[in-house]
Amino acid sequence: MKNSQRAAMGLILAVVLTACVVPSSTATYSYTVESNIVYGQGEVGGGGQMEDLLLDLYIPDIAPGNPMPLMLMIHGGGFVGGSKTGSGITAYAPEYAQRGYLVASINYRLDGDDPVPSARMDPMRAQLGGANAPQIVINILAAIDDTLTAMDFLHERDDIYAPWTILWGSSAGAVTSLLTAYSLDDFGIATPPIAAVIDLWGGLYGISIGTPFDDPENDAALFITHGTADPTVPYAQTETIVAQLAAAGGPENVVYPIEGAGHGYNLFNRTTPDGTSLFQATVDFLGDTVFNGLPEGPILELFADAG
Repeated sequence: MKNSQRAAMGLILAVVLTACVVPSSTATYSYTVESNIVYGQGEVGGGGQMEDLLLDLYIPDIAPGNPMPLMLMIHGGGFVGGSKTGSGITAYAPEYAQRGYLVASINYRLDGDDPVPSARMDPMRAQLGGANAPQIVINILAAIDDTLTAMDFLHERDDIYAPWTILWGSSAGAVTSLLTAYSLDDFGIATPPIAAVIDLWGGLYGISIGTPFDDPENDAALFITHGTADPTVPYAQTETIVAQLAAAGGPENVVYPIEGAGHGYNLFNRTTPDGTSLFQATVDFLGDTVFNGLPEGPILELFADAG
């Protein structure tokens, strides 16, 4: 959370704008699922053909008029496979929804779709090979492009408080989340507000110019967990991120290496050094950073347009 937001929390304003929902640390709410919502379109095949982009929503049973934080979940699969309904999503999405997050799980264009990133990704593509960029770069750019499209679509909803947007990604989804949150400004590409990133065994994939964490006061808070024996996304990528975080002086972050673990593991079964499950650790981290000790449940928003 930005320092300006935190400071403004203490202001007593004459006008109450709305009541935002601070998530619970435990399962509190029931939820409903809305499936296969079209959130935009993306070009595929290189001939101008457009494909619908779909997402699923897990919506807590919170009364209208109480905007919720957005948890945008991005599946893994090496930019080749995976889906919004994969087991790595459906195990965790209900748990976050029961705590008061409006959860969106997205499909995005994959290698087999022959994706064509939109023009907004041109500045990044130009510096990563242009017309000769390797296919993996094109796939990553398309995933970022679709993530931005999803945020633009979701931030129009009345039941979402956009500044409290969390990107949650595993593997390829974590790569997408990290690059979206921390690297696009290096290429002059604007991003919607992002309060935090949950990075499960991902990395920056070497796609960055300058320092990704170059604005510690305003950059999204970052949670990382990664197996030290990961053969797919080497743990060295997390070590690089840790070094960059240290050099930049932030943003707020926590890193949980899992000794000897490979690529992917169950967040409910693995624990932090103090015995907390990694899933609960993500919840607690968001409570400590994004929500900064605010009382759980609907609260009066007191930080209007304070910068």
